[in-house]
Amino acid sequence: MKQIIFFITLIVSSTGVAQGENEQIKTDFQKYSNALKSKQFTQATSYMPDAIFDVVSKQQLVQEMKNTLDSSETEIKINGIVISGFGTAMNVGNTDYVPFNFTQKFDIKYLNLFDATDDEQSRNSTTKFIVQMLNESMPESNVSFDKSTEVFKVSSLKQAVAVKTNGSANWKFVVIEAQLRSELASILPAAVVKKLN
Repeated sequence: MKQIIFFITLIVSSTGVAQGENEQIKTDFQKYSNALKSKQFTQATSYMPDAIFDVVSKQQLVQEMKNTLDSSETEIKINGIVISGFGTAMNVGNTDYVPFNFTQKFDIKYLNLFDATDDEQSRNSTTKFIVQMLNESMPESNVSFDKSTEVFKVSSLKQAVAVKTNGSANWKFVVIEAQLRSELASILPAAVVKKLN
């Protein structure tokens, strides 16, 4: 009987620790998201593990974020980033890894999308082309066009891995992007990469 009670206590306390860590991941991921929303790109890189900077320099990554989110040709507004589920936590060496899924919603407005002389057919053709192009370049996304605001609405289901080295206070994040997949082996341990879709 004592063994059963001990086993149940162990399971309950493990679940409590995992839920506490998941809440901390949500909090830290929200800070990362807020840095991106407010275009504080250098601050956003502080929520990324150093292994990423062995693949791409911090300065280059900051410049790519600026080019994408702070362009003179587009306005991108991040509306929300919500974690939708956690995978099984893993410990490799002195580092914890927790895969998770999240939904990211954002708007893209192309400045000067239409010429004043464009007719309705031309506008429809242009928007259909851009929706198709965005869907192809972001296969995990659902893209639609809001005619009244001339904004492309994007909803993406993405995967990421939270990374925390023993002794560290904060979680850092590797967002799994299509262009990053070939580099994952140099950023994350093989056991973690295997658990990703």
